[in-house]
This record gives sequence, C-alpha cells and structure tokens, in this order.
Amino acid sequence: MAVAQQVLHATPQILLKNRGRLVGKDAWRQNLNLASLAAFKIGSSLGPKGAYKLVTYHKGPEMVMKVTKDSIDVVDELGIEYPAIMTLAEAAKIQRQHTGDGISTLLVLVSALLTEADKLIEAGIHPNTILDGYLKATEKSIAIINEVAKNVGKDLDEHLLEVIDCGRELLSGRLRRDLSEAISRITEDGTIDISRIRIVTKPGAQTNDSELVRGVVIKKGKAHPSMSDRIDAPKIAFLNKLEIKRLELKSKDEGPFSVKLNITSHGQIQLFKSEENRLRTLLVEKVRMAGASVLICRSKMDDRLSDQLSRQGIFAIQMVDYQDFEAAAKATGGAIVSDADQLEKEDLGIATKLEVDKIKPDDIVILHCDRGSTLLLRGSSPELVQEQEKTVKRALLILKHSRSNPKVVPGGGAILVELASQLRRFALTFEGRDQFVISSFADALEKIPECLSTNCGLEPIDMMIQLRNHHSNGRQAIGVGENGCIDMFEANVIELASVNRANIHRAFELVSLLLRIDDCFYVKDIPKFHKQ
Repeated sequence: MAVAQQVLHATPQILLKNRGRLVGKDAWRQNLNLASLAAFKIGSSLGPKGAYKLVTYHKGPEMVMKVTKDSIDVVDELGIEYPAIMTLAEAAKIQRQHTGDGISTLLVLVSALLTEADKLIEAGIHPNTILDGYLKATEKSIAIINEVAKNVGKDLDEHLLEVIDCGRELLSGRLRRDLSEAISRITEDGTIDISRIRIVTKPGAQTNDSELVRGVVIKKGKAHPSMSDRIDAPKIAFLNKLEIKRLELKSKDEGPFSVKLNITSHGQIQLFKSEENRLRTLLVEKVRMAGASVLICRSKMDDRLSDQLSRQGIFAIQMVDYQDFEAAAKATGGAIVSDADQLEKEDLGIATKLEVDKIKPDDIVILHCDRGSTLLLRGSSPELVQEQEKTVKRALLILKHSRSNPKVVPGGGAILVELASQLRRFALTFEGRDQFVISSFADALEKIPECLSTNCGLEPIDMMIQLRNHHSNGRQAIGVGENGCIDMFEANVIELASVNRANIHRAFELVSLLLRIDDCFYVKDIPKFHKQ
C-alpha cells in the first residue's frame, strides 16, 4: 500500500494549470445551474406579454446591440460566457430546423425537469431510475397528445401564424396570406421544398410593405442602359461566363500557357481588333441562335459584349449572386451552362414576364413564373427586418408541417396542464419510485403555464389552482389568457400537435444527456470573443 501511495504521488499532473475539472455531483450541479440560468432568461419572454431581451456583444471593435424575443439569440450569447449552455443552444437550433417553433418551451421544460431531478437525487433516487421514469412519462405524454389533438379545418393557417407572431405585429394580415400562398405555389405531389421560397430583405419602408413576388427577384440591374425594362414570355439562358477565350497554346501533358503578341505595325492592331470584334459577334450570335431573349450570367461581361447584346434585342444581367442564379434556373426550368459554345435550345428557361424594378437605391429584376416564390421583407431598421426574417422562416416551417399533419392542440399552456393532470393519475398505477418520478415530470410540465401567468401579470398560484380544477372536470382546452383562464380553441390559440410531441421528446433526450454527465473538464480563463 505504501509503495502504491508513493507511485500515485509521483504521477505527474495530467491537466494544465489553466484547466479545471468537476466530478460527480459538482459537474451535475453546474449543468443544473446553467440550465436554470438559461430558463430564467427565457421564461420571462414566453407568450404575447413576454419581455424582450437586450443582447450586446462585440463584433470586432464594434459593439452590437440586439433587442429580441428569440430564445436562440439569448442562449447563443450566454454560451459564449458559459460554454456548457452551448449544449442547449445547439439542441434549440436543431429543434428550430425541424419544427420551427416551441424553442422557449423546450428550454424552460429542460430546466424544470433538471430541477425536479435534483430534488429526486437529494431524496436518494438514482439518476438511472429517474431517467427510466422520465421515459415512461414521455411515452405517455406523446400518447395523450395524440388523443387530445384534433382537426380544426377552417382558417388553420391564419390561427397558426397569429400564434407564431405572438403579438409582435411582424406578420401583417397581407403577409400571412402571402405565406399561405407561397407554400401552396411550391407544393408538388404532396411534397414541399421550402428552399424554393426565396427571402429577400431590404431595410426601409414599413413592415406592412412586405409582399410576395410570384417569381424570382434578382438583386442586379440590366447590363446596358438601352435594354428594355419589360419582356413578355422571355426565354432565358443561364451562362457561367460569356467572354472571348484568351489566346493560348496547349502542349501535350503540360496544359495551356499564355501567348504574347508582338505588334510591329498599325495594320496588325486593326486586324487584331477586327478579329476580336468578330469573336464577340460570334458569341452573341450563338446566344441569339439558341433562341434566348434574356441572358443571365454569373461573371462580369465586357461592355462591348453588353452593347452587342442590346443591339440584338437580348436582355442581359451580369455578376448575379449564385443563390439568385440557381433559384432563377430552378424556377424557370432552365439548365446552367458553362459558356455559349455549349448552349442549346433545350437549356433555356421560360417565364411569363420579366420586369426591371427599383428598391431604392438598388435596381432589381423580377422574373414572373409559376414555379417561383420570393418574399420581399421590408422594415424601418435592419434589426426589425432581421427579426421579421426569422419569424417568416419559422412560419414557413409551421405551415409545411400543417400540410402533412394538420392536427392541433390548445395553446396557452392548456395541453401541458392536461398532460400534468393525466400523468398524475398515470403515476398512481405504479408502485415504488417510478410513481414519484412521473409525478415530478408532471410538476415540471406546469412550469410553462406558471411562466405565462407571471408574464400576463396574473398570480401563478391562483391560476394553477383554477387550471387544475378546470382540467379535472374534463375541460382540456382551458389555458392561460391575458385576463385569466379561457378556452383556447374558442380563442383560436392553437399549436401543432407535432411540435408539442417533438418538444417533449427532445426535452427528455437533453435531460438524459445532462443527467449522465459526471465529469467535466473546462478552461479556467475563456477568451471573451463573439463567434461572428
């Protein structure tokens, strides 16, 4: 034993001085405290009466300030100072990518489940037993959601978008109708590809000026001022480049190398210019012979080429952004071709109309076509437009899910109170520690309606007593309103059942991950910089 102790004392320190380590309950406590910190920041923003958050960070030497209710923005910034919160932030981002909504609910629920787990651990219940009980509660909750969910049929899109907007007035009535139409325009054979809906943002004007463009918006002007501002039924060629090939020789197994020209007389200059002009004319003729009336080019074109295209009545756009370029090709059914030598009639795209417009101070080109949809978002400030863009992306995802699974549950925390009520009865069917664990899961679910009550200026204890009484009497749709308990179906406050199922399941996965951490290595001095 003495020899073993000497060996242990002689073992060099593995961790560097600027590294730290938390083991066992200390590591667990840190995860609990950080999750509670995130939930504390997020919980007060729940619901239409929730508070905004002022987030500040350094972007290089510049101090950036952001006013938002977006929970991902908040936990992202917390994650810079507290890296353990990045686990929650990444899970929240995945949730948004898949479902589009329920992020704040997810984060608050994770914190509540961890808090309840801490109480159970203090009571002597092993984490594995807790996770087993949480799993049973999760499976039962999903089954209850399936039972409660129903179809509302009429005005589903309008009611869902109203809940997404959450009283911020970012989605006007006109924009809500446009979002529904945009989803309908890209639906083919029951499948919806949201990437086909382009979003173009432009600060200036009012939020109500946001609109749906039934086609593709290209943020470039025409290549030559004498080109027409309107073309009906255009046939569109998509070229990566349109230029005269540079002079070069090709040597076997060595590839091309440039050639220098030695001009010794004035006649040679004229001859060279004439040949150059002939090659330019040949390029334009190839585009014209293919039947194209519009040319969209990724690279910059020579001014003389633009002039010759204009003389031939061919409208041209140059230096087009790749995303706009690809979106226009998909919407019009055109094929992207490397250069004019490879262009064929079959490669051309078709649109109903081309128009040149202006969003001050920039010029834009609009291709009107049946398969294209572009949402043009306007706002009085860049920050407002950014918030609107996030809300629109969430709304598009929700509308997509509503097409495949339109069943809804009551909002305002009503479904969570109903889950808690039924889970407490479900817990009584078990003997032993599972009963306590499932009851704790039910208590955690009620944290969300408590936050909603607080944010509405209501007394949470009184509200929870009333809500429990209503749900024990079978009124499943009663939730938290601005002035007290109301029927959420009658108030048209609804949520997709699929979003709630995803929230419950992902919360369990996150808690399972954090509960199994018993060793934490960290850097003591983390450099404070913003990831952007």
